[in-house]
Amino acid sequence: MSTQLILEGMMLKCTCTEAGTAKANEEPLCTQPDEIGLVPIEQDPLIGETPQGTLQSWLTPNSLFYVRNHYSFPTPEETNSWSLVIDGHVSTQLELTLDDFRQFPKQTLPITMECAGNNRSDLQPRVPGNPFQNGAISTAIWGGVPLNEILAKVGIKSEAVEVLFEGLDSGSPEPGVDTEPYLRSLSLDMAGNPNVLLAYEMNGEPLSLEHGYPLRLIVPGWYGMASVKWLRRMTLITEKFHGFFQGERYIIEEKDGTSVPVTDIQVKSLISWPQPGMALSRDSHNISGLAWSGSGHINRVQVSHDGGETWNDAQLVGPRYEYAWQQWNYDWTPDSDGHHIIVARAEDEKGNVQPMDTRWNRLGYVINGVKPVCVNVS
Repeated sequence: MSTQLILEGMMLKCTCTEAGTAKANEEPLCTQPDEIGLVPIEQDPLIGETPQGTLQSWLTPNSLFYVRNHYSFPTPEETNSWSLVIDGHVSTQLELTLDDFRQFPKQTLPITMECAGNNRSDLQPRVPGNPFQNGAISTAIWGGVPLNEILAKVGIKSEAVEVLFEGLDSGSPEPGVDTEPYLRSLSLDMAGNPNVLLAYEMNGEPLSLEHGYPLRLIVPGWYGMASVKWLRRMTLITEKFHGFFQGERYIIEEKDGTSVPVTDIQVKSLISWPQPGMALSRDSHNISGLAWSGSGHINRVQVSHDGGETWNDAQLVGPRYEYAWQQWNYDWTPDSDGHHIIVARAEDEKGNVQPMDTRWNRLGYVINGVKPVCVNVS
């Protein structure tokens, strides 16, 4: 049986077929799914999303952490001779090697990273861009040096307003545009956040090339485009940066012709189990999932099994950190046979509630409306 569900302006396809029963999640922190390997989106530049089976774990294995690159990998020559230059409007210009960074006290922080285009394939009408399902999101424990410690070491001059971050990777961002490195900036206020990291470790291991080796920026609470990989230069600048990946992309266009930059992750949830199309019995089932927000802890998750007509509070379980997703579960015993539409919505500590639908936008960013899961009960 196949149905189409229209949910407050957003059409989602649900194909309901018989599937197996639930798999027990015996280890809540990190599980290894049956389908080993990223779900491929593109080969060069490498883009892939985390498989559905891993989206039950609090930590994502490094090999299954989603990958979103804009250009090809840096060459071995570039990474082998790597150092980070800090220049611009600073009192003391610095050049640091990876060994230099390891001399600083290491800070570790669990952080959930989500691509701004996660769930882009849900948008109707379709938009260009990588057709992510719901797997362009992952969580790791990042290790490195707080950015503000390095900025304090170089001394910021009074005329500086932003830090510009340059990656080793480069290319033409679109046809007709000159070759340029990947560039993003942060305001001094954001750069001064003690949780913004210059990371060289991921889940206790050195960064791999696909995740930014030797060093990358990690901006907790913001979509992944801010966390520049293969960081080669930080420059203190006196004007706001409006480069391609900050002025032409990663923006939400308004009807009046203005645009709003994509920054902090909006409150969102996903249902890990059951998966769409599963055939369930009338027995008790444990609906489980994850919820997250760039604005702080998740305070509440609600579940509906009638398409959003009635809601029930789920139980928040597992580790609880400001910048990492929250596991949740809800016990449900179906009271009737037939087609059931399960929906979850999250609320963060600032009172932000996940919307029922997503605001359509031309570039396909910030898709945080609820995502129904349809099951057949008999």
